Amino acid sequence: MNYEALKAENEALKVMIDQLNATLLSYEEKLQNALDQIAQLQRIIYGRKSERFVPQNNQLNLFSGTVDENKSEVTTQQIKGHERKVKKSKHKGRQLLSQCGHLPVEEEVLDVAHSEESIKIGEVTNEKLAYKPGKLYLKRTIRPKYKEPQSEEIKIAELPEGPIDKCEADVSLLAHITVSKFVDHLPEYRQQQMFKREGVVIPPSTMNNWTHRIAQLIQPVTQQIKQQILDTGYVQMDESTIKVMVGKKKKTHIGYMWVMNSPEQDLVYFEYHPGRGRAGPEEMLKDYRGILQTDGYEVYESIEKRMDSMQLYGCWSHARRYFDKALNSDKKRAEKVLSEIQLLYQIERISKEQNNNVSQRKQRRQDQAKPILERIKANLDEQALVVTPSSLMGKAIGYTLRRWKKLTAYIEDGRMEIDNNLIENAIRPLALGRKNYLFAGNHEAAANIAKFYTIFSTCKKHGINPYDYLVWYLERVNDTNIQHIVNISPVSYKKINEKN
Repeated sequence: MNYEALKAENEALKVMIDQLNATLLSYEEKLQNALDQIAQLQRIIYGRKSERFVPQNNQLNLFSGTVDENKSEVTTQQIKGHERKVKKSKHKGRQLLSQCGHLPVEEEVLDVAHSEESIKIGEVTNEKLAYKPGKLYLKRTIRPKYKEPQSEEIKIAELPEGPIDKCEADVSLLAHITVSKFVDHLPEYRQQQMFKREGVVIPPSTMNNWTHRIAQLIQPVTQQIKQQILDTGYVQMDESTIKVMVGKKKKTHIGYMWVMNSPEQDLVYFEYHPGRGRAGPEEMLKDYRGILQTDGYEVYESIEKRMDSMQLYGCWSHARRYFDKALNSDKKRAEKVLSEIQLLYQIERISKEQNNNVSQRKQRRQDQAKPILERIKANLDEQALVVTPSSLMGKAIGYTLRRWKKLTAYIEDGRMEIDNNLIENAIRPLALGRKNYLFAGNHEAAANIAKFYTIFSTCKKHGINPYDYLVWYLERVNDTNIQHIVNISPVSYKKINEKN
C-alpha cells in the first residue's frame, strides 16, 4: 500500500473518530438530561418542598468559620356606548331585611335641633343588616320628626349617606364580607352558607354586587398607591397566574396579576392583565424612571431595552433556585455555590439585625459581599467549561452568568434588596385565595380582585387591621374629594391612629 493510500485511510479514520466522539458526547448529554429528570422526579416524590439549603457536616470544613460582628467580617456558613337589549328584571325587590326579625336590634337615635314648643309627630326608622365579630344584628336608626307650631315646619335629622346607595347592608357587614374573602380566603358561597345558618339568606347576586361596588369605591386609592410606588425610583415587580371564566362556554382562561412593591415605603400594587406579554407591564411602567428589580423573565429585559429611563436589577433568590434544583444531580458543584450564596444572605441578615442605614449597608456589602461574589464568578467561569450546558447545573450556571451584572449591582446601592422575596411574600395571599375561590367570574372581576389585594396587602405591610381600615374608608369616601384621596389611604389611616 503506497503512502497516498495510507494517508487517505488515516484521514478517514480521523473522521470516524470525530463522528464517534460527537456521538459519544451526544449520548453523554442525553444521559445527563435523563439523570437530571430522574433527580427532579425523585425530589418531587420524596424530597423536601423547602428551598432552604443545609450543608452536610463534612462540607462545613470547606466554608466554616465565625462572624466577628465587631470587625464586620463574614466567614460563617450559616448563613380593566354600545346599545344592548335589556331583559325585564325578575328581581322581587328588597327583601333581605324581611327575614331578619329574629336578629337582635341595636338602636341609634339621630335627633335634630328643635324648640321646646315643638310637637313630636312621629319618627322615621331605617334599618340595615350589620355585623360585629361573631354575629349579625339589625342596626336601627330612629329619627324623630318634629313640627314647629308657629311655622309648621317639619324637622328631621338627615340620614347619613352610605357608600352604596339604597344598600341594605351596613359598612360593617360590607367590610366583613370583603375581608373574609380576600384576607381570610372564604369564598362568597361559604359566607352565604354561614349567614344562612343564622337565618339570613343573602342571594349570591346581591353579595357579588356589593363586592363589585366596593371595588369601584376603592379604585381611587389603589391608583394613588400605584403612583406613590412609581415615584420612589426603586420598584420590585413580579407576576402570578389567576384563572378567569371567559366566553359563552365559560371556559377558564389563565390571566396574570402583575404586582409592584416598594421596599422603601411598604406599598403594594396589583393590576390584572389577560396575558403575560409585554403590553401589560409596559403600560404600568410607561412613566417610570428608576430601578426595577425582577426575576429573569425576558419581558422585563425587553422593556428595559425600550425604556432608557429604567435600569434592571436581578434577584439572587431566583438564581439560587436553579442551583437548588441541581443539588440532586450534581451535588458537589451545587453545594459549593449554595454555600457561597448563603454567605451573601448572612451579610444581609447581620445588616438588618444591626439596623444599618443605607450608607452602612452599602459599605458592608463592599467589604464583605464583593469578595464572595468574585469567588462565585471565578468558580462559575471555570465550571462552565466542563459542565454540559443542557444539564441542570449547566442551566444554573448559564442563568447566573448571563445576568451577572444585574445580580451584582445591588452591592453598589444600599437601598437595594438582594432579592425579590418581599414581592413574592406579597403575592402569597393571592395564591392562597385562588385555591379557595378557584377563579374570577370574568376579566372585570379579576381586575376587582387586584384592587382588593392592593389595599389589603398594603395594610398588612403597615400592620393595619384591614377590617378597621375598610370600615373607616367606606365611612369617609363619599365625602372625600378625589384630589384628596391620599388623606384616606392606609398610610394616612395609620398616621391618624398613631396620633390618637
